[in-house]
Amino acid sequence: MNIRIAVAGSDRRVGVTTTAMNLVYWLNEHGGDACYLEANTSKHLAHIIQLFEPEKAGNAYTLENVDFYLTPEINRDYNFIVTDCGVIGDPKLQESFINADVRLLCGSAMPYELPVLYRALERCYDLPVHVVVLFVPDNLKQYLLQMINKNIILGDSSHDLFDSNANSQLYYRLIKEYILLDRN
Repeated sequence: MNIRIAVAGSDRRVGVTTTAMNLVYWLNEHGGDACYLEANTSKHLAHIIQLFEPEKAGNAYTLENVDFYLTPEINRDYNFIVTDCGVIGDPKLQESFINADVRLLCGSAMPYELPVLYRALERCYDLPVHVVVLFVPDNLKQYLLQMINKNIILGDSSHDLFDSNANSQLYYRLIKEYILLDRN
């Protein structure tokens, strides 16, 4: 209950908010109970609320049976609380990222973006972090896996905030240790 998943980015516009939201929708679609918590200083959720006009219940805004929070005062327990941390802190990491049970660092892999990803990884050196690189051109995928880090997870781009099917294998990999299997 209340497993904390923090999603942060090495830089702006690397898919943090979309990844966090897609993860919440994926968890809810696949039998979990998850909510989205914004700790992102860009305040994307305020714009989403204004555009989609979700229902308000307590501190949550509910859209398509998913709860979204602007503040850490959560109305109830969830299996997973997915926190959108925005860009990873420099020089000090956000508390919500440090204290998470699962940490996801999103980055992009264009040659001129790799130094930013390296610096973000250096800031996380003593924390277990899943590195997800989105927007990877086909001709760079093997290079990333062989030369940079064989544990990098290559994710697909998603342009739908509420897509419960985007990056299914990636999300399963992140939470598989928390899934209870029927042993009968």
